[in-house]
Amino acid sequence: MKYNRLLLCIAVIAYFLMQADALPSTITKDEFPGSFGPFSVTSQKEIDADNSIDEVNVTGVWSLDLLGKPREKMKLHLIQNEDLIRGQGVITGRNESKKATANGSLSGWKLSLTVVPVGVSNIYKLNLSLTSLTAGNYVVHQADGLSRSGKVTFAVSTNIFKHASAVDEWDI
Repeated sequence: MKYNRLLLCIAVIAYFLMQADALPSTITKDEFPGSFGPFSVTSQKEIDADNSIDEVNVTGVWSLDLLGKPREKMKLHLIQNEDLIRGQGVITGRNESKKATANGSLSGWKLSLTVVPVGVSNIYKLNLSLTSLTAGNYVVHQADGLSRSGKVTFAVSTNIFKHASAVDEWDI
């Protein structure tokens, strides 16, 4: 009797082990309506199209920390028109603040900005990755011909993934 139970247990375990190597079930929603709940099957192409770059609008107030030496901060009010970016703001560093203008473009998930302080011949080139939402790098071309570079972190005061038509007007 003990051997019969043992043999039955081994057979059941073997059955389950064979099922582990089986192909996935082909149950469809039509065979069992209501069993799948409110879910739907979507292809990766449709998912990528839904999360497209067309939904990004960088209009808003950007706070940037330049982590090189010397450390500097920027606060920029940016406005997007299609893939072109314009704005103005302030660069703060070494106990002084300078007004600045910004121009740039959006290409894919990359925001490229050129920021020029008013009255100073330095040019700041920033490349920001919108996929990380916080990081990028920069190069400053100085009036004396030298350049310096470093990492930049940033924060945005608005939802940059809001559709462009949903962005309200705002004051600078």
